[in-house]
Amino acid sequence: MDVQALQRELARLYQAALDRPRWQQVLAFGVSLWTLAWIAGQFLVPEDGPTALDVLGRLAARFGLTGGEWAERLTETWQSSGGGFALLGGLLWAATTERGQLPALLGWVSVMLGAERLGYQPAILLAVATMAGFVLVLWLAALTSDRFVDRRTTLLPRDVLRAGVTAAALSAVVPLFAPALFLARLGNPYLTKAPKILSADRAPARGGSSRIPEQPKPNEVREPRQS
Repeated sequence: MDVQALQRELARLYQAALDRPRWQQVLAFGVSLWTLAWIAGQFLVPEDGPTALDVLGRLAARFGLTGGEWAERLTETWQSSGGGFALLGGLLWAATTERGQLPALLGWVSVMLGAERLGYQPAILLAVATMAGFVLVLWLAALTSDRFVDRRTTLLPRDVLRAGVTAAALSAVVPLFAPALFLARLGNPYLTKAPKILSADRAPARGGSSRIPEQPKPNEVREPRQS
């Protein structure tokens, strides 16, 4: 296993997680803080860990908003449902790509809502099992399908595994998006970026002066022969 290649791949996925539209960065920042507070609550107070809706209710109460009633009503509504939200969250995680990272955010919201009935650990395990099972089914289908690619889309085992690993990594980094974005914004002014390599036709000449591109020579006009 090439450790350097793995490090480069993780660094590339880290940059891909931060490189998204501005509106999606704001949404990802909020979902990340929500998810991080929910997960941290399960470890800080394992015997009485807050649910995802409890986190929102306590946050609203801290800012002086009356969020207890609607939080309790939503909790009762989600607790009366089954584990479909955790299943949906796993499928949304599996649908995450580098250019489409919104399903990872929606997947975490769905898992947190599903945990209102199932609990923290069962909801996470069910979502992970759903995602892994979906990728496994596609991988088995890729082994039995025709591997010859000729002007049509098909399933290839290596590409299926690569897409599954990418989806899992981008989904797992959602709770860490807020602190990662904060550190990136904090350290960006102190980083020195390497100079861009200019092409030969745009490279400056020696002495700091700009080099004027060579003009094409005019076509020579032939004089008529004298008879």
